[in-house]
Amino acid sequence: MPAAALKPGVALGVDLGTSGVRVAIVEKQRAGGGVSVIEEVSAAWSDAEGRLPEVWLGKLRETLRGCTQLARVGAVSVSGTSGSCLLVDATTGAVTRGPLMYNDAVELSQLIDTHAPPLHTTRSSTSALAKLLHWAQERPLDENEVVCHQADYVAAALASGPAFPGGPVLVSDWHNALKMGFDVDKLEWPAWILDGCLTSDSERRALTQLRVARPGDICERVVSQEASEAWSLPAGAPIVGGTTDSIAAFVACSTDVEAGALNIAAGDAVTSLGSTTAIKFVSDARVDDSSVGVYSHRLEDNWLVGGASNAGCRVLREFAFSDEELEELSAGLPVDARNAKGVYPLVSKGERFPYNDPNKEPVLPPRDGDRASVLEDLLVGIADVERLGYLALKERGASPLKAVATAGGGGRNAQWAALRSNMLGVDVVRAANSDAAFGAAVLALRG
Repeated sequence: MPAAALKPGVALGVDLGTSGVRVAIVEKQRAGGGVSVIEEVSAAWSDAEGRLPEVWLGKLRETLRGCTQLARVGAVSVSGTSGSCLLVDATTGAVTRGPLMYNDAVELSQLIDTHAPPLHTTRSSTSALAKLLHWAQERPLDENEVVCHQADYVAAALASGPAFPGGPVLVSDWHNALKMGFDVDKLEWPAWILDGCLTSDSERRALTQLRVARPGDICERVVSQEASEAWSLPAGAPIVGGTTDSIAAFVACSTDVEAGALNIAAGDAVTSLGSTTAIKFVSDARVDDSSVGVYSHRLEDNWLVGGASNAGCRVLREFAFSDEELEELSAGLPVDARNAKGVYPLVSKGERFPYNDPNKEPVLPPRDGDRASVLEDLLVGIADVERLGYLALKERGASPLKAVATAGGGGRNAQWAALRSNMLGVDVVRAANSDAAFGAAVLALRG
């Protein structure tokens, strides 16, 4: 999808993240114009509140009340945390079984072990399919129960109103549905799920009633008159196929705001340097290996391969580095440094990517060492984890790495970016915008 021009107009992006909801209203000018952010509003929630659908809707209402440009919105897109799902009544929209969130693990069903393809992403205990089968084992599904993801549920509320008059319009997307087992090659629910993993008509209905759209595509969801009155959005505005929070952030990083275009091509990657280190990489070849947490989303005609390490910038706070120290001491960081000391900057035991080792121990410099040397060791160690991550994808058949954009707090460190560029052998730049709500709005403009 190289340099795909975005359609002129105004769009609303909604992102439901781990710590709250954020909305962004963006505008694409006419031909040749760029993309600009008109408004951004956010509302936070606690970990406990983030598990409650009523909080999702309540906090979203709070953010929308803070917007003054909703009347201009021509399309809406919603992103949510990947793998977070719930069961609702297909006729009323009432929640029948509360959410299991992205990081909630359940006992993996023997049915998945028997029927899922080798290394498939549903073989994870946190996959959405594992959660659906967990609910079915816990108590047989009612004939009206239907599964949906966090983003699907909120988008349905925006289409129908908080009370879901007439029932919810439940539509998912390629990205959210991947961990439920949706076949993103054939664009259908596969037979190994429908005829193997799901053992009753109620279970099959719970899945097949959830339609799946291309992310960003206009589908049958629009803002109803009731929803318009409830949310102050224009009636009739389409609510396009959504996405996950991490892919929305990738789209944000890949947007050329000056040209008003989305630049995505094989070899382009985004590293998110937050408390952990996550990478997403555009590849011509699909790569899946659930044994190390690697799976591929479909992004137009490319594959978006991802993996996330437990190692990351959180370790810098564990060593009590202040922002001032990080800025001052990074100035002397040698850009040709290599990880000769074998530092592996975990804050606790256990790793998931690029190694799957629940017993992997941190390898850290002495806490009482010279502060500049300690910081150098930690930054080199994190950069080496990033290098090993991209190497793991290459070894599994991904396209050659060409360029890396950086999101997260670590992206502000220019000297570290130069070191990482040296280590990776490609250009490393800071993304102009990495906000997931912005990325969701860009998808709505993509249409």
